[in-house]
Amino acid sequence: MSDVVAQWLPRLEEFLFEHGLLAVQIFLVVGGYLNAKSWVRALSKAQFQLFSSLLSRYQRLVLPLLAALSFTVLVTALVRPYFDHSSLSDLPTWQKIVAHIFLLQDVLYLEAFLAGVWYVAIDFQLFAMAIACAWLAHAWQTRTNKGSAIRKALGLWMLLTLSSMFVWNLNPLGEIWGTYFFSAYGLGLCVGCWRYSGIKISHATLGLLIFILGAVATAYQPRIRLVVAVATAALLTWYEATGCKTIGSIKQRWIQELSNASYAIFLIHFGVSLGVSALIFNFWSENIPMNALGLIISFVLSVILGHQLHWHIETQEATWKRWLQWVAIFGATCTVVLLLG
Repeated sequence: MSDVVAQWLPRLEEFLFEHGLLAVQIFLVVGGYLNAKSWVRALSKAQFQLFSSLLSRYQRLVLPLLAALSFTVLVTALVRPYFDHSSLSDLPTWQKIVAHIFLLQDVLYLEAFLAGVWYVAIDFQLFAMAIACAWLAHAWQTRTNKGSAIRKALGLWMLLTLSSMFVWNLNPLGEIWGTYFFSAYGLGLCVGCWRYSGIKISHATLGLLIFILGAVATAYQPRIRLVVAVATAALLTWYEATGCKTIGSIKQRWIQELSNASYAIFLIHFGVSLGVSALIFNFWSENIPMNALGLIISFVLSVILGHQLHWHIETQEATWKRWLQWVAIFGATCTVVLLLG
């Protein structure tokens, strides 16, 4: 549908195609920032839970993902006879099914059932790397009882961030690994814990240091994605300098609800778009107004279904029993599609 509508708005489609993924850099920086805020409190306690936190994160990410994957695999099978398009994945295999359950489809070079599932895997990898550093810092602090656990975590995060900026992020083939994206995620981590590290540098100076670091890394190898990440981190230092006051305009209820359901909307939108695209393609394939209407319908349906996915699955308690249930549903859906395909 977007290809047809692009006849009206070619520059907009070109811009989104070339630069739409830059939004990921903002998500990564903010994600690191928020995680650092939550870990700061844990670093000051006697115990730091590594494995339970990792498992909890995995459950929170995977439960709604399995539901969205089941939906998308089913939609793909239903539209396949009527919609020949490159966005449709091949029939499921057991190797692909297991890989998706454990977020390994990209590192095993397997085709994904769902556009965007790569980001879920990267998010979990980044979370694991960052919390492992926090756990090491806590263990180090417990053993030596000198200095600050937060400073030690900050030092480890800075080391990984610099390594990503000047080494890992330079290799496009590394996009399947969290190390490639740690340059952005790490900036958020560092800004998020700076206030509690006890380092006597103002947030204005911190913002300047981030700009200088970004300028050096960009001069070393120009990357617009790094520029976006550095700009986002600098804005967060300004937000920190204001005392993290709540921005009044975003406290509206509808914005909060949309924000809470954003992950579920992100997961469900691909399957919704496939279904609407197949319908529009079969009846109005070259009709620009109908394809534009199809895009709007896809957006609205994604928000509605995403909200339901969030409410009925994401907000419920994440347990291994529920994980097994959704693994079974996902496996059964794929099996039926495979047998009938």
